[in-house]
Amino acid sequence: MNDGVAGHRFEDPKLLETALTHGSYVHEHPDEAAADFERLEFLGDAVIDLVVGEELYQRSARASEGELTALRARVVSGESLATVAKRLGLPERARLGAGEEASGGRGRIGLAASLFESVIGAVYVDGGFEAARDVILRAMHDEIESTDTAPRKSAKSVLQERAQAERHPLPVYRVVEERGPEHSRDFVIEVEAAGRVAKGEGRSKREAEEAAASKLLEEVGWS
Repeated sequence: MNDGVAGHRFEDPKLLETALTHGSYVHEHPDEAAADFERLEFLGDAVIDLVVGEELYQRSARASEGELTALRARVVSGESLATVAKRLGLPERARLGAGEEASGGRGRIGLAASLFESVIGAVYVDGGFEAARDVILRAMHDEIESTDTAPRKSAKSVLQERAQAERHPLPVYRVVEERGPEHSRDFVIEVEAAGRVAKGEGRSKREAEEAAASKLLEEVGWS
């Protein structure tokens, strides 16, 4: 397995191997005594929050606590982290069990986002905070650069307001599918409004609803 990612070369390649190993693989290969990525994912999640929070704090001198919280939530959303993971090719490098592979796990937003978090956790353990910070800022450059400090309403709020203004019924959200293990769920939710239906995916119902509302806004031309 290639022992580098996003410019970081691992002193201990085993850390990267663990960061890319799903629990289903461990379950199906007990003879390998391998570990899954969950502990590294926990650590990486905290490091990403800190690095992105610090970067936004430095960039957005006039933003309030609430605005900074909203900005960070957008940058570190499951969909955003999954996009970064896919850009780095992490899902393709992941070790999955046959069952997870067959069920389409490699394409799940939740898995991709978890892989990026676990890899950052591995970089932190391998090279320390500065190494992890460098990888995060390099890998998430586009996501961080795309933020601004202007307060922005959620897509759900905008969709509801536009529907009311155009005298349409209020948007209706429905859970279409729940995928993945309990600790790493993906939710697929559809929203119906203005005679249109759109689907969104996320690591929480709220995130999936936001994604669905955002897509519908684009389809109707209200974005």
